Amino acid sequence: MNQHKASWLRREKAFAAFATGPLLDFWHSREELEFTGVGNLTLRYVRFTSPQHKRVILIVPGRIESYIKYPELAYDLFHCGFDVVILDHRGQGAFRSPAGRFTPRSRGGIYPLCRRP
Repeated sequence: MNQHKASWLRREKAFAAFATGPLLDFWHSREELEFTGVGNLTLRYVRFTSPQHKRVILIVPGRIESYIKYPELAYDLFHCGFDVVILDHRGQGAFRSPAGRFTPRSRGGIYPLCRRP
């Protein structure tokens, strides 16, 4: 078991120190980015990358969640050798729309993220 995985067994006993120390420092290192999706709506995402990593994991939270709920998961995956990208759904988290948090099509099902060429 690598050193990072072994730390999982000890973390709960001193979680406050972990959350306000290494985890908070890690979260401050994030890149918050955005792209324009269908209907010129801006979608936000966060990423953690390292030149040494060869693998990436994309996390797409549940419909009522934002990437801000996933710092510990991102921390663990990153320290296990993965780049991590976490995407906010339309209408969730830092999503911005002139129509408000939800667009007419976003309530009833899946709305495509990008137009197809």
